[in-house]
Amino acid sequence: MKEGYSAGPYEMHPSFSQRHQLVLTAQKAFLQFSNLFSLAATYHRAHPSLLSSAEQLLLTLEELISMRSAAPYSMVAGELFFETFSVPLEENLSMMIENIVRSDVGGITFQPGLSRGELVSFAYLLQRYQLHASSESEMEAILLKEGISHITLQRVYSQDGLRDDSWENEKRKAFGLYCEAAVLVKEIFHTLQSEKTFNIVKTQAVLNAMVENIIDNPDALIGLTGIRMNDDHLIAHPVNVAILAIGLGSFLSLNRRQLAVLGLSGLLHDIGSVNIPPEIVSKPGHLTEGEREVVKRVSADGALMLLGMPGVSPLVMVAAFEQYLNHDITGDPPAGTISRQHPFSRIVAISDVYDAMTSLRIYSRIQTTPDEVVRILINKRDDAFDPALVKAFANMAGIFPIGTLLLLNTGERGLVIHQTRDLLRPRVLLLKTFDGKEKDEVNLLDREAGKFKRSVVATIDPNVMKVSLKQYFAQPLSP
Repeated sequence: MKEGYSAGPYEMHPSFSQRHQLVLTAQKAFLQFSNLFSLAATYHRAHPSLLSSAEQLLLTLEELISMRSAAPYSMVAGELFFETFSVPLEENLSMMIENIVRSDVGGITFQPGLSRGELVSFAYLLQRYQLHASSESEMEAILLKEGISHITLQRVYSQDGLRDDSWENEKRKAFGLYCEAAVLVKEIFHTLQSEKTFNIVKTQAVLNAMVENIIDNPDALIGLTGIRMNDDHLIAHPVNVAILAIGLGSFLSLNRRQLAVLGLSGLLHDIGSVNIPPEIVSKPGHLTEGEREVVKRVSADGALMLLGMPGVSPLVMVAAFEQYLNHDITGDPPAGTISRQHPFSRIVAISDVYDAMTSLRIYSRIQTTPDEVVRILINKRDDAFDPALVKAFANMAGIFPIGTLLLLNTGERGLVIHQTRDLLRPRVLLLKTFDGKEKDEVNLLDREAGKFKRSVVATIDPNVMKVSLKQYFAQPLSP
């Protein structure tokens, strides 16, 4: 495994670069639209400043449309999205979103053929709150009356009803899928211990389902990695690593095939541990030198077990072999064996360490909260971890990852259930009865009289408070 093995079609950097450029262009267009909106409050339609602003916006939108065939924006709970990508906003632009939503507009799609005049007319309509309508068809009629035929609108998206029904269904599906993956890992370990080949067709089916679930709604399944869904660490850990790796890969815009391979890499990264004697696995104290040597063979043993296995991508073997290799090519395998680490191995390594360190809360008196682990990953970038991937992971997981219990400045306790554009201000579920039945969900971006309504004071260890997070993320499989 020396220099020369190719990343092939699974190299993720082009996809990440394209996604980054797309988001930057979408952000630029929205800033220009905000400027046009402001000018429409002051100048008449033929004013040079207004026309120049509309022309600049049109050029940027045409660039976006050339990249994606259309330019769809949506506003949800004070956040801006382009397609499914969150678009970072400066704080003073949140008022722009409020102004748009005030007209009952929750989504705007700019279509090919758009003209400067349509943009000017649309800005005037929004500025004067003349888009209020009881349906999207009425909105369309208002636009057409003003000669605007290349902009389509969606009404405000409401989350209030979603949490009672769809969100519960998503959690139920995620819980069932997690349980299925845990059973699968048990079967794989048992099969390999018997020196047989595991069922790759079934394995791929489960992974494909995990990929689809995370693409559709990452919060539900990723939220399960933050709690102890399975008391057997050898079973829970590979499932969690697979979920986190797929989540990060999806955040980086990898395609479904790549995500399935990445998920299998996470699921089987530690497969060589089936050869470790149980007494070493369960030993609570420090390992002897001889025991450490046994553990160090895990990566090589795992790679050999996966080598040439039918239906298993060579990249899965590479990730197993490189799991203890640092980004600066120190660690194991020894220096000189490999000249660079594969991107999939880097993603699996971050996911592996994150889950391992947060799981220490179960076994150690020294509590390591998810937000502390994210900071540790950031501090160890460059040497141990790829800095670009650490940054991406922090943006995906958030400074306060899903499942983190927070103390707010209001004295309330909040459970993180969704990330927002501000990593320090997630969406949380307010906990009062601590019985898993709470429904009061708030966004820490919400303001009142120009100030944030709530802010984070500290994180809380749920074990200290004796709060079972399972009841908030794990739903019974039958209604």
